Amino acid sequence: MRSAILRTVGVFVPALALGAFMPSATGANASSPPPVRARAAHGAPGLIRPHRGRRPGTLNTCTSAGNPSFRGFSDAGIAGGGASSILGGFNNLACAEFTAIGAGDQNTISFGSPMSAGGDGDSSFIGGGDSNEITAATAAFIGAGSGNVAAGETSFIGAGQNNMASGSASFVGAGGSGAYPKAGKPNIASGPDAFVGAGDVNTASGQNAFVGAGNVNTASGDGAFVGGGGFDLAIDLTGAAANGNAASGTDSFVGAGDAGIVYGTGSFIGAGGTALAALVANTTTYVNVVSGIDAFVGGGDLNAVSGNGSFIGAGGYASALSATAKNVQTSNAITSNDSFIGAGDQNSIAGDQGFIGGGQSNRILKAAGTATLAGGAGNVVSGSDGAVGGGAENGASGSFATIPGGYHNIASGVASFAAGHLADALTAGSFAWSDGSSSTVPVRTTVPNEFAARATGGVYFYSNPALTSGVRLAPGAGSWSNLSDRAMKTAVVRLDDAAVLAKVAALPVSEWSYSSERGVRHVGPMAQDFYAAFRIGEDDRHITSIDEDGVALSAIKALHAENAELGSENARMRADLLRMRTRLDAVRANDAARLTALERTVAALASAMGRQRTR
Repeated sequence: MRSAILRTVGVFVPALALGAFMPSATGANASSPPPVRARAAHGAPGLIRPHRGRRPGTLNTCTSAGNPSFRGFSDAGIAGGGASSILGGFNNLACAEFTAIGAGDQNTISFGSPMSAGGDGDSSFIGGGDSNEITAATAAFIGAGSGNVAAGETSFIGAGQNNMASGSASFVGAGGSGAYPKAGKPNIASGPDAFVGAGDVNTASGQNAFVGAGNVNTASGDGAFVGGGGFDLAIDLTGAAANGNAASGTDSFVGAGDAGIVYGTGSFIGAGGTALAALVANTTTYVNVVSGIDAFVGGGDLNAVSGNGSFIGAGGYASALSATAKNVQTSNAITSNDSFIGAGDQNSIAGDQGFIGGGQSNRILKAAGTATLAGGAGNVVSGSDGAVGGGAENGASGSFATIPGGYHNIASGVASFAAGHLADALTAGSFAWSDGSSSTVPVRTTVPNEFAARATGGVYFYSNPALTSGVRLAPGAGSWSNLSDRAMKTAVVRLDDAAVLAKVAALPVSEWSYSSERGVRHVGPMAQDFYAAFRIGEDDRHITSIDEDGVALSAIKALHAENAELGSENARMRADLLRMRTRLDAVRANDAARLTALERTVAALASAMGRQRTR
């Protein structure tokens, strides 16, 4: 479509000019109408009508008027091509057939062979300006401006200074300042169907390449696109060109910004880049660089993507660069395929299919394929499928390891998990949690599938939505405490302690080991026997410590009651025995007195009987 428009402009604008002036044949250069010429198809030799001032087969200017031709007044120049015209101006040269120069000074349309690269110069037009040149380009157009050159067939320059359209059907709309001669032509459209809209020192050298505007931008890849951007300072103090934006990959895209370059086919830079980053210490370093195929940088500064199908959304900054810096450092960088950095600064991904959401100085290393790092600062994922959610200076080196956040945590075991501060999950399948206390000693797992935690403020485990039931490990404590608040209980029933004691007496108690343990012995009842005896607890496979303790306390109470009763009975028996001993002692004392009296009586009788015998 653009080629057709340019051809139409190149053919009909001169024709309209000639139609306006030739019928009068009053100009200083007027002559008889030209003979009919049989023209060949484009690019093939055809009958070239002889005319004064032109030598067929050469790229040259003219010294005499063509036949027919028109010149508005004598100082306007030389209309040397057949059916050429110069309407006004000074010292202009229209040397190819069917060409026209409207006005201006020292504008030139030169002629050449139909076999030449740009054509023979026929049907071209310069509207005005000064020192513009169409170099033997068929159906070329320069609207105005200064020092512009149209060398491509059906090429177009609207205006501006020192611009060049050398590609066939190429287009330069305007722009160019001519203030930087060391930088070369301000705007150049050298590729077939290439387009430069405006700006300064822009180049579209690829086929169907496009530069919309801006400064020092280059679209060298076929189908490449630079929308705009670049900056006034992109031409450094010496006058030499620094780097604006460049799209050198096929079908690559740079939307705007400064000093961005796309090498990769089908890749994209949206915007971003700053003059400071590109010009620090007189460097000409590109700010954002995309060299991977189908890769993307949305914006920001100092971002680089070399992996295929990878993405950097934005981020990076140039404000930290000093004026004495010798090198511009890369901010965010992806060297792997199908990876993503959303934003942030100094983040990098080397493992395929990695993800960094943002943050600063985060890294996914090459061995860590399909890793995720959401944000934070100074975090590293080096294990495949590892993940760090955020925080600072955390490291997930185990495959499938996870650190949700925190500070100075390590998850090096396969499928391990670490969180908090100074938590080290060093073994496979382990879980480490450490609180924010001032301790400098890490909480570390030492065996696979271990759970290790530090909570100096205590631990609570709740078992209901209202947080009214559960267990607690108090600060500094060595055992769990169960919730036993009277206000939290319902359906309270007093126990028959004697009945409980009887059941405990009948309950089998054994010594045993768990099947999963090795050599560890325990003492206690079986859950089935315990449930059958007391019908308490959630089922017949578990015994809670609060139930077992309650049964033991009830049995102890029954034993205490029995012991108290036995004590009372024993006291009664001791009192009865004391009374019996007292009575026995009284009987014994009475008997002793009676025996003594009897003995005295017997002694007296014996004495009396002895006296009687002696008589």
